[in-house]
Amino acid sequence: MLINKEQVKRQCRIELDDNSEDVLLDSYIAAVEQKTIAHLNCNLYKASVPKTDPNGLVINAAIIQGMLLLVTGLYEYRGGYPIWNSCLFFRFLSF
Repeated sequence: MLINKEQVKRQCRIELDDNSEDVLLDSYIAAVEQKTIAHLNCNLYKASVPKTDPNGLVINAAIIQGMLLLVTGLYEYRGGYPIWNSCLFFRFLSF
């Protein structure tokens, strides 16, 4: 995972020891990672890009914040707001 559940819980203001929504958060994290990779059209790596992936990127703070913003939107609005169309999200992911 490129972002972890602790980061997500802090972003969503969920107590770290509250495990009641962990399955939901895991699904949001997976969806957001897939959406981010698709939007950027490249693989993302935590530390270094393998030589076999000329288009890969090392994840940076802006990408992490964009992903956390998306997870928060999914968590708080659970289908009621199209966060995918948020201009703030795209600002975080644009270079």
